[in-house]
Amino acid sequence: MSDECSETISKIVMDTSPLPEPEQFAYWAAHSVGARLEQRLPGSFLARGDLWNLGVLQIALIEVDPFVATRNLPLVNAVELNYVQIVQLLEGAITFEAGGETFELEAPVSFVRDYAQPSTATSTRIRCLILYFARDFLEEAVGPLGFQGPLAPVPELALLRDTVLGMIRFFPSATASSAPLYATILRDLTASALQLAGVSKNAGQVSLLAAAKTYVATQPPGTLSVAGITAALGISRSVLYRLFEFDGGLLAYDRTRRLRAVHRAMCNPLNASTLDDLAVRYGFRDQAALLRSFRKAFGYSPSELRERHVNAIPSMTATASDQVRQVLDHMT
Repeated sequence: MSDECSETISKIVMDTSPLPEPEQFAYWAAHSVGARLEQRLPGSFLARGDLWNLGVLQIALIEVDPFVATRNLPLVNAVELNYVQIVQLLEGAITFEAGGETFELEAPVSFVRDYAQPSTATSTRIRCLILYFARDFLEEAVGPLGFQGPLAPVPELALLRDTVLGMIRFFPSATASSAPLYATILRDLTASALQLAGVSKNAGQVSLLAAAKTYVATQPPGTLSVAGITAALGISRSVLYRLFEFDGGLLAYDRTRRLRAVHRAMCNPLNASTLDDLAVRYGFRDQAALLRSFRKAFGYSPSELRERHVNAIPSMTATASDQVRQVLDHMT
């Protein structure tokens, strides 16, 4: 990978072909932030892609050998990724599993993958265009999505594809300061396509959901109450339930948010907090309650997680794959 950024929109280039065959898949898999990747066929693994960083929107144009990308519930809970993918399959086929359904998708088709929900994608050799939208940025225009799966082939999706492919040709001469404008243009085209494809929610709920999540974030851990937030926002319990429907309810959203904070603390080799300390800090009744909730959410204990990371040594230089992870981490 090489980072081509100065005064222009940054681009990261991924290419496994120069690497020795045994290293190719590992190099590709290392770029993943929140999905477990597996190679479907033994031997060489050829992948080539470009990623353009527009801040709240990342664009990737990739060609890659067959693989499986799994984001199960423990991984969703452990690694919070606050973005939504709009995938346009240009060549090849993908089996996409989400929400108890299995979709057999062949190019040309577009589908939504929400990284806040579990899913599995199993591909042939594919070429695809992927838009990684920061959730809040996309939902400003479309409202809460809560959707994964294929999109109806409306003309606006073809327009979006052609606009992106045309736009990236001009990125080498586009100034970095123009990135928000390009991102907004593509966001609004995407919103139009999602609305016509029938998956967009009521955009009027977006500001209310944002206000609700801001309220949750400002409350001392473990003190949140349904009565308190309905009174503060002036809404009914039924409206509150609908806002957090895809998070399993308000209290489930808040508990998951606190558990993720504990998870991040346990991953830090320099954090010496005890479980009692973390239970108090993040609003759990006691260490036993934290242990039960943690294991249920992630599938392993805090001590098992800490053991994995205790010997981790921070790298002094960012690798090529680190660059991709850092770009996507900034969207969470």
